[in-house]
Amino acid sequence: MSRTEPFQSSETALIIIDLANDFVNAGGVIADAGGPEYQARARAILPALGRLVEAAHRGGVTVVYATDAHMPDDSELAKWPPHAMKGTQWAEIVREVAPRPGDLVIEKRTYSPFVSSDIHRQLQARGIKRLYITGLHTDCCARHTSGDAFQLGYDLVWVTDALQAFTEDAHRQGLEYFKSWYASDPVRQLQTAEQVIGDWAGVRAEAMRV
Repeated sequence: MSRTEPFQSSETALIIIDLANDFVNAGGVIADAGGPEYQARARAILPALGRLVEAAHRGGVTVVYATDAHMPDDSELAKWPPHAMKGTQWAEIVREVAPRPGDLVIEKRTYSPFVSSDIHRQLQARGIKRLYITGLHTDCCARHTSGDAFQLGYDLVWVTDALQAFTEDAHRQGLEYFKSWYASDPVRQLQTAEQVIGDWAGVRAEAMRV
């Protein structure tokens, strides 16, 4: 799939970044660092994510969870306190968008899963060429994931209301960064969840008529 080719579900993945309990729910290290206002905004993207996941499963889009599962010696923990530690409830994906059989769950130990996991190999094995980026945080893990994916040649779409950051300003700055550095067609590549779902449904309906 080139950057101008139409949507093909078999070559597409929905990437959900760091929707772990630690990042969303009170009591988590990251969630508590952001405070109640951040927690409310993080939870506010869950309905859109839920609809995207449902649409992905209906349309044959691969659903990929790329989420922190840290070990005590991870380099990231020199910057941040221990969080989303592997094997704990805080590293588990929030129940509202919990993985289903057949979904791909990638444990990462760095901002980008392309650095600390085999996600690229697994995506290549599935023939994935286009990634729809969602999750936390727009200006950090989503940004680093996007940068690596862009340089590996993936076509990227950012779902603007299914991403969030510690602050609304940071979220908007993250979106602007994507637009400035990675997007060749911002109208196509920065979309809302409903726009994405509509596109997927339209392609699916057209395929059923053929």
